[in-house]
Amino acid sequence: MNAVFAWWRLSDVNRAGTVDGQFKRLQVFTSDLQKAYGDTYGAQVSALLGANERIGRSLLEFVQCRQPQDLIAAESNVVAVVLKEASLQTKAWLELSEKIQQCCATMARETAGEIRKHANTGTDVERNVKGS
Repeated sequence: MNAVFAWWRLSDVNRAGTVDGQFKRLQVFTSDLQKAYGDTYGAQVSALLGANERIGRSLLEFVQCRQPQDLIAAESNVVAVVLKEASLQTKAWLELSEKIQQCCATMARETAGEIRKHANTGTDVERNVKGS
C-alpha cells in the first residue's frame, strides 16, 4: 500500500497505518465469512448424502411390504428421513446466520473503535491548535 500511496504522492495518508489496518480487518472479515460458508456447504453436502442413502434404504422397504402396516411403516421411515434432513438443513442455516452475525458484529465493533480513536485524536489536535 505504501508504494501505491508514494506513487500518488500521498505519503502521509498511511503514516498511522490506518489503511493497512482497515485492509487487514477486511481480510480477516472475508476470511471468516469464507470459512463459515465453507463449513455450511460441507454440512449441507454431508446431510444431503446421508439423506439420499437413508431414503434409498427406506424405498427398498416398500418392495418388501406384504401387509398394510408394513407399508405405513415404510412411509413413516421416508417421512422421518425427510424431516430429519430438513432439520439438519435448518440447523446448518441457523449456524451460518449466527456466524455471519458474529463476523459483522466484530467488524462493526472494530470500525466503531477506530472511528472513536480518530475522533479523539482529532479533538486532541484541535485542542493543541487552539492552545497555541
